[in-house]
Amino acid sequence: MFDLIAIPLGWIMKVVYEVVKDYGVSIIIFTLIIKLLTFPVNYNQQKNMARMQVINPRLAKLKKKYPNNPQKVQEEQYRIYQEEGINPMASCLPTLLTMLIIMGVWRVVCCPLTHILGLGGDVSQAQTLLTDWLTQNSITEKALSSRPELVILKYAKSNPDIFSSLPGFTDTIHGFNNTVLRLIDLGAQPSLSPDGGWTAANLALASIPFISGLLQLGMTIYTQVRQKKMNPDAPSMGGMNAMLYIMPIFSVVLAFSMPAGVGFYWVFSSLFSLIQTVALNHYFTPERSARIAAKAKEKASRKKPGLYQRMMEQQQTMMAEQNGDNRRAVMQRSAANRVDYSDEEEAEGMSRAELQEYNRQRINEARKRMEEKYSNDQTE
Repeated sequence: MFDLIAIPLGWIMKVVYEVVKDYGVSIIIFTLIIKLLTFPVNYNQQKNMARMQVINPRLAKLKKKYPNNPQKVQEEQYRIYQEEGINPMASCLPTLLTMLIIMGVWRVVCCPLTHILGLGGDVSQAQTLLTDWLTQNSITEKALSSRPELVILKYAKSNPDIFSSLPGFTDTIHGFNNTVLRLIDLGAQPSLSPDGGWTAANLALASIPFISGLLQLGMTIYTQVRQKKMNPDAPSMGGMNAMLYIMPIFSVVLAFSMPAGVGFYWVFSSLFSLIQTVALNHYFTPERSARIAAKAKEKASRKKPGLYQRMMEQQQTMMAEQNGDNRRAVMQRSAANRVDYSDEEEAEGMSRAELQEYNRQRINEARKRMEEKYSNDQTE
């Protein structure tokens, strides 16, 4: 699966490398290209967050109004999202996209012979030759099974005779500059106890995970301060906030278990993300966000119900049936067809049997309206 992502990313990296002939610079330019390609997704996510800022005061009032009724809060939140045309799940796509790109970058960095040099057809034979040579010389290379191309790359430069039976193989590899500033081997793995001691190269190599973690931590702090400034009444989410601060630490640990090229990509990805977030936050001023929210609300009033809305409506109807609560049977409130059966006065004076029958009728009516509405949508 990740090869499907790595192939187009590898093609982009190959084109960039052929132009600049420097692997470190190629990763920087490659990262910038990826940020430009994913900018529309990130822009929409930021716009969605700006619109959420507009309705945050209304959401805060709901929690104060129903402090002991989280179900009611959820129902009213859904109604507000529906009226404003906001999809609370919209932030999931950029997160998923980021994870997929990271895995694709990991494959490209771990397989430069295949994705950049085009030597994928010789890799299997080269691995067999190297395995035989290592066995004959009683040398152990733990990374040969997990990152064979990087190990082959190392030995092809230091012991080219191992691959003499592969015509042109070592010549192609010798022309590949997989370093940054001619100092850091981006195919090597950072370590806190490097072989050869703390040389300038090893020190620079070990600093990559820490720089990456610090930039991600800076992004987290900036986001938290910004959210608190825009919504000071928002309740503290201790567990979630703790996770946001733990993630940079986790990324440092992860970067020490991967080739330096992955951590090098994270450094500039975090840097470009921070710059982009700051710029978009300045762009989405409260006034502009309010105008965008007003247009989205008007558009949502004319829009047919989407998949998320239908799922929520069906879920709430089922909950109404299970709980026998007539107030939950009326979550089918669209701007075009709104009927409110939540008046408690209608149920006053009823016996238990009459109240159950009343609830059953309201649920059936809600279901009927849903069927008619979606039937009309499909017919149209």
